Amino acid sequence: MTEPTSLLRLLTLDQVEATTFRGPQLHVGTPWEHQRTFGGQVMAQALMAAAHTLGPERRCHSMHAYFLRPGSNALPIDYRVELTRDGNTFSQRRVTAYQADVLLFTLNASYHLDEPGLEHADPIPAGVPDPDDCPGLGEVLRDRIGPQASQWITWRGLDVRFVGDSQGDIASGAHAAHLRVWARTIEDLPDDPRLHTALAAYLSDLTILSAAAVPHPVSILSPKVQAASLDHAMWFHRDLRADRWLLHDQISPTASNGLGFSNGRLFQGGRLSASVSQEGLIRLAP
Repeated sequence: MTEPTSLLRLLTLDQVEATTFRGPQLHVGTPWEHQRTFGGQVMAQALMAAAHTLGPERRCHSMHAYFLRPGSNALPIDYRVELTRDGNTFSQRRVTAYQADVLLFTLNASYHLDEPGLEHADPIPAGVPDPDDCPGLGEVLRDRIGPQASQWITWRGLDVRFVGDSQGDIASGAHAAHLRVWARTIEDLPDDPRLHTALAAYLSDLTILSAAAVPHPVSILSPKVQAASLDHAMWFHRDLRADRWLLHDQISPTASNGLGFSNGRLFQGGRLSASVSQEGLIRLAP
C-alpha cells in the first residue's frame, strides 16, 4: 500500500465517537507550526466529517461556514456533526469544530440525491490562457512582495498558476476588482467525490480574499495588513476533480469598513462546476 499524500492524510479523519471526528495537523515541527490553521483546511475537514455520516449517493450541493477564532497548526481539531435532517432527497448536517474545547468554526451543509432537471450554465470566460502558459502564483507573489511568498504557496499541496488580475492583466470595466487563477492538487487523487468536493473548498479559500485587495496598493500577505476569512459559502453544481485544472474566476464587487467581499466561479472542462462567495477581514495597520 502506497503512503498517502499530505493532502490525503490531512483529510483522513479519525472517528472519535459516532458523530465526532478528529482532523490531523501536518505542520508540527515545521516552520508553519506557529501559524494559524489555513481556513480552507478547516472547511475541507468539516466537509469530510459530515460526509462520513451520509451514504455516498448524497452529494453536497451547498455549504455555509463561519470562521469564529483562529486555529493552531500544532493541535488536532475535533469536528462534531449534528444530523440535522434526512429527507427523501435532501440531507442537512451542522458541523462545529473545536480545538482544546474552544469553538473555532461552524458549517451548515446540504446534500442532495442526483435527479434530472433543467440544465444551463455560464460558459467559461473567453481567451483564458492554458495553465502551462501561466506563471506559478508563488513566482508572481515573490516578484511583488518578496521571497517568503513562494513558501506560503507551496506547502499546501497545490499547483496554482496566475492568469491575471485587473491591475493590468485583465481588462475588465465591469468589475471593481478581478483575479483569475488555475489550481489543482499536485498529486493524483482517488475517485472519491467527497474528497474532491472537500478539496475544491480547500483551494477556493486560497486566493478569494486577495481579490478584494487587487484595486489597492496593499497585499493580503503584507505585515501591514491583518487579513482573515470570516464567512465562506459554496454551491456545487456539477461533479469536479480537484486533481484536474480548475479555473477560479474571482471578482470583488465591494470593500468597506475593513471588510472585503468576493465572488468566485470554478470552471472545469469548460463547464461551471461550483460558485463561491466570501467576506473577509482586511484591516490596515495604523
